[in-house]
Amino acid sequence: MSFSEILNQPAAVSYLQKSVLGRVPQGLLFCGPSGVGKKKAALEFAKALNCLDEQARQTGDACGQCAHCRAIEQGTYPDVAVVDFLYQARLELKKEPSDKSYEEELEKELAKQQRIKVDTVREVTARSQQKSAVGGWKIFIIDEAQTMQAEAANALLKFIEEPPQKTVWILLTDKKAAMLKTILSRCQAVQFAPLPNQTVEQLLLQVRPETDNAPLAARYGQGAVARACLAAEALEILQEAPQGPAWPSAVAAALPRTMAASRRSAQAVLDIVTLATHHAWMQAADEASRKRLQKTLEKLENYKIAVQRNVSPAIVVETALMGLDDTIQIF
Repeated sequence: MSFSEILNQPAAVSYLQKSVLGRVPQGLLFCGPSGVGKKKAALEFAKALNCLDEQARQTGDACGQCAHCRAIEQGTYPDVAVVDFLYQARLELKKEPSDKSYEEELEKELAKQQRIKVDTVREVTARSQQKSAVGGWKIFIIDEAQTMQAEAANALLKFIEEPPQKTVWILLTDKKAAMLKTILSRCQAVQFAPLPNQTVEQLLLQVRPETDNAPLAARYGQGAVARACLAAEALEILQEAPQGPAWPSAVAAALPRTMAASRRSAQAVLDIVTLATHHAWMQAADEASRKRLQKTLEKLENYKIAVQRNVSPAIVVETALMGLDDTIQIF
């Protein structure tokens, strides 16, 4: 793969290719919705900097075929690290993958992850000080960077300011406003735009080929593949539940059993219902209807907050769906 795999992000790709050919920033902040190619672009940037094909590098790109490119793609290149909740869960589990219960316990640990912690940042910054294993560029990619604890963000600051030679930090976020200003001031921002619905549908079917409602899921994805995947799962729950008076309770009963997965699915269901309600509000024929739908939208926002707290996602979803009226068309 190469930068050509990053769809509908010409400005971001152009900037990264120019950086490969010229001055490489020591800190980059990739901003934009989840699922629009930020992580993929970060890995392609790492490939372009470390590619063994001189001809490809002279175009600011990677060949995608050499040993370095393949290792980066497979996650085995020693000088490229993606620091995300899975990376953190593995650190905290402190068990060998060969352990029989490893995968089960890792899944439980992963479900607990909500913020990038200071201990994780300290581990990876210590790693950044080590000599390059292969003599190339060291790339450290921090996903969900907005979730870093304040202490963690502060621990990262000096390493972005004064990194070792040929070291780049790439922070990925869909909530730039939630980042510390001191971090923002030390990173070059690269903006990623929402994707057209047609592109989202195309990528959704690559990731989730079994999706029957791809066009609708893409629309509810609002320009992001990650949201479209969640929307596809939520639409299946909403559509497969028997229609009628018991529909709200049937949808609630179909949510996943584990708390983390249930919250995620409930949030996706509420996002779909909110978008459908907003569409009905925009199409409302009179002021009375708009006021009624506005109150529904306010309630839905409160339900979305409740799902993230110590409240049963099933109860929240059932209550939310019971409050819908006939003017709201989800499908």
